[in-house]
Amino acid sequence: MKTFNSAPGFDSLVDQERPVRLIKAALCKGKMPSAFLFTGQNGTGKKTAAISIAKACNCISARQSFNRDSTPNAPCGTCRSCQKISAGTHPDIHIVRPLGTIIKVEQIRFLCSRLALKPNEASVRLALIEDAHLMNSEASNTLLKTLEEPPETTIFVLTAHQTSDLLPTIVSRCRHIHFNPISKRRLASFIIENYGLDANESNVIAAMAGGSFTKAAAMVESGWIKKRNWVIEQIEFLSNNSIQYSLAFSETLSKNKKWLTDAFYIMKIWYRDIVVAKFSPENIVNKDLLEKIQHNAFRATVDKALSNIGAIELAEQNIISNANVRTALDALAVSIFGEN
Repeated sequence: MKTFNSAPGFDSLVDQERPVRLIKAALCKGKMPSAFLFTGQNGTGKKTAAISIAKACNCISARQSFNRDSTPNAPCGTCRSCQKISAGTHPDIHIVRPLGTIIKVEQIRFLCSRLALKPNEASVRLALIEDAHLMNSEASNTLLKTLEEPPETTIFVLTAHQTSDLLPTIVSRCRHIHFNPISKRRLASFIIENYGLDANESNVIAAMAGGSFTKAAAMVESGWIKKRNWVIEQIEFLSNNSIQYSLAFSETLSKNKKWLTDAFYIMKIWYRDIVVAKFSPENIVNKDLLEKIQHNAFRATVDKALSNIGAIELAEQNIISNANVRTALDALAVSIFGEN
């Protein structure tokens, strides 16, 4: 994924003034906790902050020039230690990621066995566990034992969506810092600068990315605007034609399961915009389609639009519960378009 800011260390974090302030305060006092828990959605800088901690604690230039009156431990990004950490080749920076949809106990055991050894070259080792909420129960309990008696000169950083996703006993042993969603303005600027989209399309994706750089980038790179336009064209066409065409639409969706979630999201936002356009059009998401939305809002009732959103959510839930995809989509098509 392209980056918003290539500045080294904490300067690369966007819209995270409070997390950065808390981390820098701990660095300045020289009283780093043995474990941090960074919560918030993906794409808000949690991993970047963890890597910046590793650099700040091990940067050769920062250690040589640091004094308590300066910005605490600002990593240079160019010394041998910083470069190794950036490249992912530093022997004392350990990162654990989910294997598929889970972090297995074997991964945590291997991490703990490595941390039981002396550091190779770092002043402070860092163990980053990404998406720690995906640890199974055995992995969580294994990590808990290590957090109760953490290795010396080692900082753990766990990332998760929210504290309730983890064992309370793990949360209690971590310094919790919540990361904010990225502002729409920053996301739009990121899209324009990195991908060259126009302001209208960038603002639409920024509004739908949910405050995440990662999601915004994924949406652009997957041709999301083109997908959105196709789905909306189909909805408008089907609203004026027979149920036969609607079933053909559901068949097309069933053959594109990889972006079915996107299609559901696009449909829900479309009907949501139709409702919003009746009361506060300035708050619609698809701002580049304002005229089209207002035209459809004039024809549709609020009750029907809300009913359609409910039907989409029901289809999503049925598919998650392993219902037949084509059957769920046919039922959705009949519910939304069957009254024509």
